[in-house]
Amino acid sequence: MSAEEEKNDAAPDGEKTKISLKTSEGEVFEIEENVAMEFHTVKAFFQDEGVSREMVMPILNVNSAELVKIINFCTKTLELKRKADHEENATKELRLFYKDFVKDETTEHIMELILAADYLHVDDLLEVLNQCVADRIKNKSVEYVRKLFGVENDFTPEEEQKLREEYAWAFEGVDED
Repeated sequence: MSAEEEKNDAAPDGEKTKISLKTSEGEVFEIEENVAMEFHTVKAFFQDEGVSREMVMPILNVNSAELVKIINFCTKTLELKRKADHEENATKELRLFYKDFVKDETTEHIMELILAADYLHVDDLLEVLNQCVADRIKNKSVEYVRKLFGVENDFTPEEEQKLREEYAWAFEGVDED
């Protein structure tokens, strides 16, 4: 751990420094500063001159359920990345954690987490979530993807048929929905 990380990690009395975040429901979470600094939005907020670490930062675009998941993700990721610096196996453990993190989530909840992670600028989480969505739509039909994302078909039947004929290769090998 670098000297700056140690400084940010411990308060004068030996306790870890906490950052307070207030969600869209008004719930206040006190989280360890090193975890909070994984949220680039939070990091930028507290780097502004005159902003005290004791302030409660409102994060109105994030609800409590998503914040809990994001905190857990960042906490575990930091732990595994520190471990990876010293152990070969930890990188595999980190990849497994990423896979397990999204395994049982509904696509709707994944989309909510993407919005929250994007707002907070948690890059590692965004990467994991976006890959999860990409994996879920891989080899799926246009109709399936439209339904998943709530996209209305604005082509006439004739226009769609013409596109299907012109780009027939794009419709080959599509999984059953």
